[in-house]
Amino acid sequence: INFVAVAETLGVSPTSITAAIAADNVVVALYFAFLFYLAKPGEIKKSDGDAIADVDDQSKKDKILLPADPESASSTSNTANSGITLSSLGTSLAVASTLVHVGGVLTRILLPAGKSSLPLTSILTVAGATTFPSFFSSLSASGTALGVLFMQMFFAASGAAGSIALVFRKAPSLFLFSAMQIAIHFCCLMGFGRYGLKLKANELYLASNANVGGPTTAAAMAQAKNWDDLIVPAILIGLMGYSTATGLS
Repeated sequence: INFVAVAETLGVSPTSITAAIAADNVVVALYFAFLFYLAKPGEIKKSDGDAIADVDDQSKKDKILLPADPESASSTSNTANSGITLSSLGTSLAVASTLVHVGGVLTRILLPAGKSSLPLTSILTVAGATTFPSFFSSLSASGTALGVLFMQMFFAASGAAGSIALVFRKAPSLFLFSAMQIAIHFCCLMGFGRYGLKLKANELYLASNANVGGPTTAAAMAQAKNWDDLIVPAILIGLMGYSTATGLS
């Protein structure tokens, strides 16, 4: 999304955008597979010697309080806990549409002609969630579901319009450039983070995912690896990257 915003602002041709997205998708997919291979599932402990089994056991006990009947569980408990209802879906769409419209209006008023509205829309979204946390948290489940759906539609449309073979023939340098960027990113991250700041390897892998893929892929990785405490931080780091780096670019 941030790449499309920058490309839109710079007036890059649709053919070049499609080729770059296709090249980036291949390299990033391989990199994510590499990160998932390195990352270890389970809770990230504060120190190697800490014993937090009691806390984990208690949290597991709290999570297993579900009805025995699957139908009643899906229709009552899970539906209530998920927060996804027709009303919440409609409200999420309305709020998202309002933020996009206001972002577009402010972009036309405050920025020069031709600038993308995505940076200001991202800033408005982060500011709204910070100012009204209770309201936006009530829309988190439905908003996430809709966001993932539209994100996958975006990737499907981009992929359908691209040809990897054509990219290799026309612009093979895009693959090499994308691979070089990620390689330098990973080496710097592990060098400074692991040996300079003494951070946990799994935390650095997740931070790398948030930087390369954004909040959606980072949250998916945290959830897949059972890092429940890091799902929200991963989303916030990805959103911060969207709202700051896209504007700077």
